[in-house]
Amino acid sequence: MKNWLVFIILFGLTSCGFHLKGTSAFDAPMPYHSWKIDGGSMQRALEVALRRQPDIVVDAEKPEVVIKVISATQNSSTSAIDLSGGTSEYMLSLNVSVQAYRHDKPLGDPIQVTVNRYMDYSDHEVLAKEDEQRMIWRDMRTDAAEQIVRRLAFLPVITTDE
Repeated sequence: MKNWLVFIILFGLTSCGFHLKGTSAFDAPMPYHSWKIDGGSMQRALEVALRRQPDIVVDAEKPEVVIKVISATQNSSTSAIDLSGGTSEYMLSLNVSVQAYRHDKPLGDPIQVTVNRYMDYSDHEVLAKEDEQRMIWRDMRTDAAEQIVRRLAFLPVITTDE
């Protein structure tokens, strides 16, 4: 009976299109092999996300592509207030814009990513909420970097060295 239940669950997961991240047949390979990142606050997150890709070299001496972060802005705004007029929820937004360059010429249009998260807030837990906010910002940078790397897979390929 248990074997049938496991089989039914596995069949249900595979039939709905479930797959582990990075194991899809639709994942596009990266068009270039060596990369350099000029990322500012997004540097570490972009490096980690690019290094997870197969056959990629980051920080090469002579990279094929240089990724420059044009802007990375963090914004926090009140999303909800309680009955006493105090803030009970914030919306955190991270907007990142990057441009890829090959031989100092832009490859395609700039890539723009926006990541939003909601964070509950309480005046009674100020220190804990500050730590939570730092963790959320870090997770948002990681998420934005992964989205950027997925989009970098679709950069136009220029085969001639100019």
